[in-house]
Amino acid sequence: MTDDRQWWNQPEYGPGQYSPEQQQPTVHRQDFPPQGMPPHGVPPQGMPPQGVPQQPYEYPPLDSQQPQGQYPPPPYGAPPYGAPSQPYGAPPPRNTNTGMIVALVVAVVVVVAAVAGAAVFLRGSSSDDTSAAATSTRTSTAAAQATSAPPTTETTAPSPSTKAGSTTTAVIPGFQGVAVPSRGVAYDVPAGWKVDSESMIRGFEDGGNRISGTGTTVDGQNYCPSSNRTTTFVSRSDKPDPATAATDVGSMSAQYGFNKPPDATATPPAPITTTGGIAGQMVETSGSWHPDDPACTTTRFSVYTFAFPGPQNPMLVLTIASDRGVPGEVTPDLAAQIFTSIRKL
Repeated sequence: MTDDRQWWNQPEYGPGQYSPEQQQPTVHRQDFPPQGMPPHGVPPQGMPPQGVPQQPYEYPPLDSQQPQGQYPPPPYGAPPYGAPSQPYGAPPPRNTNTGMIVALVVAVVVVVAAVAGAAVFLRGSSSDDTSAAATSTRTSTAAAQATSAPPTTETTAPSPSTKAGSTTTAVIPGFQGVAVPSRGVAYDVPAGWKVDSESMIRGFEDGGNRISGTGTTVDGQNYCPSSNRTTTFVSRSDKPDPATAATDVGSMSAQYGFNKPPDATATPPAPITTTGGIAGQMVETSGSWHPDDPACTTTRFSVYTFAFPGPQNPMLVLTIASDRGVPGEVTPDLAAQIFTSIRKL
C-alpha cells in the first residue's frame, strides 16, 4: 500500500531548492538562547550558516495528520538543535500491517478450501458413501456449496437421515409440500417422494460444468444401480425472461446429467399460471438415455423446467429430471401439475 507521506519517494532538491510544499520557515527569536546554545549569530556545530535553507528538522510518524513541509520549529525549551536525532536521509519507521494481511489472506484461502471440500458431487449407493464406485455421470448433489466430478452421491453435514425434510402444507390433495426458504417459494410433490432437508443441494455436473439448486426432492432413489428415477431442485437464472431461462436450464441439465445426448430436443415454451398467481414458462427437454449399468433399463429421459420471477425478482427455475419408460416416471401432465402448485412462502 502506498503512503502519500513517504518522503523517500519524493524528488531530491539541491542546496537552496525546495518543493512548494517544503518551504523552510525563517525563525526569529528575541530572547536569549537556551542553555548550551552558542551566542546569537553563531551557528551550532554541524549546522549550516543562518539563511541557508535546510530540510525540516524531523519527519512525523506516517499516521500524522499534519501536512508535509509545514512543521513548526521546536518550541522554546525543546532539546537543542545539536541533540542527536534521526539522521537525514533515513526513512521514518513504517507502520505496516503486512503480517496481518498475509495471515488474513491465508485464513480466507483455508476457509474457501474448506467450503469447496465440504461436499462432493459423487453418486453412490447411499448418502453416506463418497466413493467413486459408480460410472454414471448423472449427479445428485448435497450440502451447501459443493464441488467435485462425477460419478455422484449426496453428502450432508450432518447426514440427511438425521435432519427432517423441509416440508410445508400442500395445496394439492394427497401431495406433500416442499418449502424452499432460500428462494422464498414452495411447491408440491407426490406423497411418496423423499423431501430433503433445507441444506441439501442436488443437480448435475459434467467436466466442471454444473447446474444445481436447493429445495430438493428425489424419487426412486437407487431404483437401479447408482441412479435416481426423479430429481427436483430450484435454481436461479441470470436470463432476462422465463422462456429463455427455462430453455437454458433444461439444456444444461440434459447435457450435464444425461451424458450429452446428441438427439436432445426442447419443446417451445408454454405459459403456465400457478394457483398462487405466479406466471411462468414450461419447457420439456428430452432425448435418449442409456446408463452405463446394464441393470438400468431406461432408454430415454425428460427434463421439465418451469421458470418464473421469484419473490425478490431473481429468475427462478424449478427443474424435474426423470428417467422415462420405467414405472413411476414423471409424465408431462404430472410435471405441469407440480408446476401449478408453486407459490410464495
